[in-house]
Amino acid sequence: MLQVLLAAVLLSGCTFFFDVQDSVQPDPEPDSRQQKVIFDRIQQITQSMKDITRSEISNVGPNEAQSGPEKWTVCSRGNSGSELRYFTFFLKGETVANWRPAVINDKCETRSFSPF
Repeated sequence: MLQVLLAAVLLSGCTFFFDVQDSVQPDPEPDSRQQKVIFDRIQQITQSMKDITRSEISNVGPNEAQSGPEKWTVCSRGNSGSELRYFTFFLKGETVANWRPAVINDKCETRSFSPF
């Protein structure tokens, strides 16, 4: 009897957790004003990288790698000597929440880029 009661409590806790997760409001894609703030911040970050030149920026896109809670990303690419390097910037509203060198799952290579 105790085992049945324990199982019921544990299962009801899981159901509650998933209901709360489903009710969270989605993070909308940044609007044009927010994108300007984001792009300016990314430009500051990439300009501070000593070995990266001729940086370009992508459009805003979904977080393809699903690495982190952020729904939206922007990719940047630039030359490092003779090598082209990509970086992924994770967005929350008009804030760059985090960034890192891009990985294959980010799909930065498939995005369209333009100069800052």
